[in-house]
Amino acid sequence: MKPLLIVKKQGVYGSIQDQGREGYRAFGVPRSGPMDKVSFQVAHAIVDNATVDQTSFEMFIGGFEFQALNDGTYVLTGATCLCLLNGRPIEMWKTFQLFKGDILSIKSVKNGSIVYLTPKGGFQTDLVLGSKANLPMVDSTPCVGSVLYGQHATPLSWTRGLYAPYRPYFHTAITVRVFKGPHFPLFTEESSQQFLASSYQFLGGNRMGYYLKGNVLDLKTRKDILSEATQFGTIQVPQSGQPIVLMADAQTVGGYPIIATIHEDDLHKVAQMRMFNTIRFVLTEESYAN
Repeated sequence: MKPLLIVKKQGVYGSIQDQGREGYRAFGVPRSGPMDKVSFQVAHAIVDNATVDQTSFEMFIGGFEFQALNDGTYVLTGATCLCLLNGRPIEMWKTFQLFKGDILSIKSVKNGSIVYLTPKGGFQTDLVLGSKANLPMVDSTPCVGSVLYGQHATPLSWTRGLYAPYRPYFHTAITVRVFKGPHFPLFTEESSQQFLASSYQFLGGNRMGYYLKGNVLDLKTRKDILSEATQFGTIQVPQSGQPIVLMADAQTVGGYPIIATIHEDDLHKVAQMRMFNTIRFVLTEESYAN
């Protein structure tokens, strides 16, 4: 390993993420991994990381600044934001070179909420339960003064990127596919219809859960239910009647009624929501999601 970057300024939240940890959900450990898997995977394809551990630095809402400790090739993907290299704007979704001493600044995010910084060769850190993904309950996340390490990867000698027409755009109003959850029949008919016919507003959240506000969802009768396994994309409804979408670092078991589960291929759109964006749910099929 070699030192790649040092964190000079810290934003809202940043963490090292790989594809996630497998095999520990039965012990209450979430899978973690990238919130926006599409932006994460495209980043590693751009810098040709097919044969190495795919690890990126995930940032919420920007605000980070890094200084290069060695030369390397990088790419920025995800939410549209102002990115500066030594004070000059650089283009996202396209490789760029950092040389020792360079300053990379991730400024305000304009569209979406999550940005990925990915070096050629990926970032390197200690394995925790078989994964390099940071998990707040297990280890600390990078902060000011933290050094990010990487492999001794040869910088790319040519520019690679994703053409603008193919880059994702994160809309302020989204529609996502859902499967019925195991407790869908427990909700009143009116609530079930409203859940699928109305929009919900995103009020904020983190890597554990996103909080929504809209029509209150009522159960036919209030009664205790057995705790159910949950996953990234599970939509729980607490006593307030307002849905909560469980995200990548969420608990693995929950006691709130599960009305639906979001289709895996739509989770990246949910992850990139900003405050007061709206979301609608459409039933993808009649089967139930566990």
